[in-house]
Amino acid sequence: MSVKELRDSVLNLLHDKVTLKQDVLAVTKKWFEELNEVIASEVEILKSGLKDPRIRMEATFKSEYESRVMIGSDALIFHLHTNVFTIPEDNPLWKDSYVKKDFSRGYFGVIYVYNFSAQSILQNRIGDEGGLLARIYINKENHFVIEGVQQVALRFPKISKNKMTKEGIVEMVHLLFMGAVSNDLIIPPYDAISEINVNQLNELSENLGIRTNKSLGFRSSNNQDLDEEYS
Repeated sequence: MSVKELRDSVLNLLHDKVTLKQDVLAVTKKWFEELNEVIASEVEILKSGLKDPRIRMEATFKSEYESRVMIGSDALIFHLHTNVFTIPEDNPLWKDSYVKKDFSRGYFGVIYVYNFSAQSILQNRIGDEGGLLARIYINKENHFVIEGVQQVALRFPKISKNKMTKEGIVEMVHLLFMGAVSNDLIIPPYDAISEINVNQLNELSENLGIRTNKSLGFRSSNNQDLDEEYS
């Protein structure tokens, strides 16, 4: 292969892959903005319907890549990843006729949804653990698929039929809210906290609690992770 042919190959690859990834990321960012608008609206609507003032319901938008919802005793963290991902060759999604027809449909932007105890976030208890509630994959054509708790994953099982819309996001947000509230804190094993040192005691006094973690009933729609592709 001549030098010119090599250069042309590099240029073609750059145009194909980099352009594709930029397109996917732009689409995902657009829908993340739409998601945040829906969150802001639905939080206000739900807040107006609360009959008990002790129930926490508020949304904050930390950056263009992260938003947070405090709902009751839970905190949901929505995080837009800045990279674009593709699926492994053995992933069942490649067998879907929609993806098989065009390999570029197998590249996704990803929105992560994490679930923490609200007090873990409010008190900045850095030792507390959260859980991955869901991952939302969005491709260049606004189609999506979700891995996550059953309430969400089972509602949107097939990528060819899943297309991002405002109405769909409203439903998605409510299912995520219900998924978070439905999963309770799990008390740590006795042996894990039966002995503490003075530093831990001081932290305990400052934080007014013990280390917590959220246990989630996680269901993957395809039981495969995505391979990371850097844009």
